[in-house]
Amino acid sequence: MLTEFCLLAVLTLNSDEREVLRDKINEWVKLFLPKLERESTRTEECRLIASVERYEFGIHWYARKWQFCQFVGKTFILFDDERRELWQFKITSFQKKILRRNPSLDNVFLGRSEIKEENGFWKLNDELERKKISEGGEALIILEKFGNFEAAIRIDIFDAFLFTGKFGVNELKWKTHLISDFEKAENKNKDDKAVVPIHENVVKNFANVELYQIGDDNEEDCLGWITILEKCDGNIRTELKNESLDLEERKNIAIELEAGFNYLSGVGIGHYDRKLENFLMLGGITKICDFGLVQENTFSGSPAFSNQWQLTGFYGYSSNYFHFLMCDWKTSWSLLYQPIDETERKKIIENCNIRDFNDRSMINNITKIISLQDCSDKFCLDDPNLTKSCQMSSLKQQMTKYVNFDFTNLTKNVLDQKSSNLCVPISITALLRFAIKNDLDFDDKRKGYSFDKILTILTMIVYPRSMAGLNLNPKKRRKR
Repeated sequence: MLTEFCLLAVLTLNSDEREVLRDKINEWVKLFLPKLERESTRTEECRLIASVERYEFGIHWYARKWQFCQFVGKTFILFDDERRELWQFKITSFQKKILRRNPSLDNVFLGRSEIKEENGFWKLNDELERKKISEGGEALIILEKFGNFEAAIRIDIFDAFLFTGKFGVNELKWKTHLISDFEKAENKNKDDKAVVPIHENVVKNFANVELYQIGDDNEEDCLGWITILEKCDGNIRTELKNESLDLEERKNIAIELEAGFNYLSGVGIGHYDRKLENFLMLGGITKICDFGLVQENTFSGSPAFSNQWQLTGFYGYSSNYFHFLMCDWKTSWSLLYQPIDETERKKIIENCNIRDFNDRSMINNITKIISLQDCSDKFCLDDPNLTKSCQMSSLKQQMTKYVNFDFTNLTKNVLDQKSSNLCVPISITALLRFAIKNDLDFDDKRKGYSFDKILTILTMIVYPRSMAGLNLNPKKRRKR
């Protein structure tokens, strides 16, 4: 078995070699799955709405536009934020099972923002706890050794009940894909070939195991992934925070990241969560990882580092990472978030031969690492929990303690300062909305300044920290 696993990293295998390797991976999966156990705080209603999020609509516009859904007979219907019908789709076998158990969910409007915040957790045994590399909001990553071959194993959960007492391993089947099953993605591959991104500066996924519920004969709804990928040495964030990289090393990282992102863009992949933790190092080579947030219009991202297209339809600031490469740790946070006059900010940058942080052609002209004297560390997000991916559906769920975005028909006092849940940014957003409508007499016909769009900008771009009320740290509950 260990000998066959050496074939994982081989990009070209003949059909017999592929099937031997696939069989060995399937044997490993069969032994590995029973070790996974977790708890979930979500409900059957959450699962049903989330299953719509996973649906392959064919036209990605529907994925971004829909805000409500309704299950009627053998179809589910999508609606926009004004409950105007968008399209109808055939329900999946997974959805049928949930509806049979919960008939009260049939023929009712279900809001996209009604997916509750997940406060569950992994229940790892001692073996997996020792092997754990990281545990985030999107995935669990552990180290696995197959003989002398080391790999990182990433477990992604798409259905809330997966690996809980309500959805055991005995209800699962799986399908294993190898990197050698595919061709290299090039030039957006306009034909129908099965391809994968392969580039020196992109982490390689050696194998991907898709998990399905038994009974899903057409494999319509993938409930989770187990991905076997390159094991890297560490991430760029740690190196930058420790100030262990000199200017030339930083320049090289910037050049390699640009090469990786250019390749991904060229093959049709837009990576929209460009935080430092998603940039890894392997043998001195920079690797881009975590495609959990690409241009699929999913409502999630990391505060300060995610592009806003998938959140609000606006383009945002996904290249903030470049500040960290060309500045020391404290300076980078201060330049981004300290209220410095824009003229002063530009002068500081130009003193280092940088006209514009967005102009990557200037990399070779940079003469020194930017460093501000007497720079405070109060703007530094040193708590790694604060830069974990944040699902906007969770933020919206906390927001939606009222009936609509204009604060009418309140069901609970969401501005209660005794709670830290979004009270300040919600208050600011409400004031801005009031001023736009009443003071400026502006008719927002195109809904470019809707409540959720303004709130997203405040929480994800303007000041992605505590905001004296926004608690992004899932391990701390602050009271005012």
